[in-house]
Amino acid sequence: MKMTWVLLCLNATIVTSGTKRKPNLMTLETTFWKLLKKHLPTTCHTQRIETGSTGLGIPDVNLCWEGKELWVELKVVKGKRVELSPEQCAWHFRRNRAGGKSLIIARDKFDGVRKGKNDVIYIWNSSDVLKVQEQGIDCPVAFKFETPFNWDAIVASIFQKD
Repeated sequence: MKMTWVLLCLNATIVTSGTKRKPNLMTLETTFWKLLKKHLPTTCHTQRIETGSTGLGIPDVNLCWEGKELWVELKVVKGKRVELSPEQCAWHFRRNRAGGKSLIIARDKFDGVRKGKNDVIYIWNSSDVLKVQEQGIDCPVAFKFETPFNWDAIVASIFQKD
């Protein structure tokens, strides 16, 4: 039985190896990170956290600029969902309770029937993590930006600059 399963998996890999695949969420999040990083101030210290090398739930990025440090969980919207693991929710909840700053920043390039209609960046404070998990993009946001993106305003929103 195991031999048949292995052969089927190998066959599926061979058959699909030449086809165009949809990018997975990790690839989309990496692309989103590169876009965001490109627009951060050059004096902003950034540290991307590699999955698997840290504890569960730790956000994707640590940022520090002009004395303000924060953690950022990057997400790509799927449908209207912002998929947060229980560990990610717990991390943001504990950080917020301790007075730390963390954000959930999601990009929605609209998929399905909404595909190609718009491109939106949502920013939520960690205090809303459970609502974001439950309500997705219907959760009230701290900030919302549509294309063309005003990157100065996005950076100011991330670091809470007036």
